[in-house]
Amino acid sequence: MGLRRIALLLLLGAGSACAQPPGAATQQTKPVFLPAPVRWDTDMLRFRPAISQTAADFANLTGGIAFGMSPADLNARLPDPYPGMSWNALTLANEYPGEVRYFGVPIDAAGPLRMGMTACTGAGSYLVFLFRAEGFFRLSYRLIPDKTCTDTDPAAQEIFARFVPMGQKVALSVRYHVGKTQVVDITDATAGYLTPIRWRQGTN
Repeated sequence: MGLRRIALLLLLGAGSACAQPPGAATQQTKPVFLPAPVRWDTDMLRFRPAISQTAADFANLTGGIAFGMSPADLNARLPDPYPGMSWNALTLANEYPGEVRYFGVPIDAAGPLRMGMTACTGAGSYLVFLFRAEGFFRLSYRLIPDKTCTDTDPAAQEIFARFVPMGQKVALSVRYHVGKTQVVDITDATAGYLTPIRWRQGTN
């Protein structure tokens, strides 16, 4: 039996195994986040992306914000820009080696970067834009629960679901938590050694 046929049989078996049992509609469900589609070769041994994504696709998703932008250019794209924004006006992000600077905005003032989410986020939740001298390299969502929104996990799932299909040659998406704060980081795929560094609360 060929590998291709085996793969098809496994897919069919997985489909029947996933059929909902009686009463399953009352059980709690969790979303499944799918990566970008891939195309397999005829032997089902190797694959490549089925679609070709570029930086323009990322900018379309974020309302015109793109990796590599200067602080002033990115700030000008926000619904309520800060006056006098420049590299020297930014705060140092001490958790990174080298010189990394940042500024943040409340999530309620994020415009298209809210990603159309419907779940609550907590009044203190915010977005952080991180820059190297070469430009913008990371967007970080920090979702903080409060008395009116005791769980920001659903909001983090909604945001992550919008970014994770983006190809890994364009952007890298991770989701984690720091204490009770849910964090979603979207990083320029060319950021190199800066990619794996996570935000640590209280280091700034």
